[in-house]
Amino acid sequence: MRFLLISFLLSTSFSFGQLISGTLMEERRPILDKPAYIIEGRVNGWVKYELAVDRKGKVTSARLVETNLKDTPAKIDTKNYVKTFRFKPGNYYPKFNHVIVKITMMSGRD
Repeated sequence: MRFLLISFLLSTSFSFGQLISGTLMEERRPILDKPAYIIEGRVNGWVKYELAVDRKGKVTSARLVETNLKDTPAKIDTKNYVKTFRFKPGNYYPKFNHVIVKITMMSGRD
């Protein structure tokens, strides 16, 4: 089971893998780290956040757009995770870019 989870994580961790839409994608602003869009957590489910990214490439806010998670601590875990994303900095980008990202949480129980 863990092998399948790890291989799935690696196969979905390409740039723009779960970045769904927004001005950040329209401008093809690359993500610096290669985050996993599937994370291990408390429960199974998914969540979509709208991220605001400043010119320094840091996520300044994450607004919940849609989810099937009912567990509040799981939502907080995913929000804290997406706020660690880093994008390419640049003064030629708008003050804030926006993007919608989907994160899937899978429980670690076998």
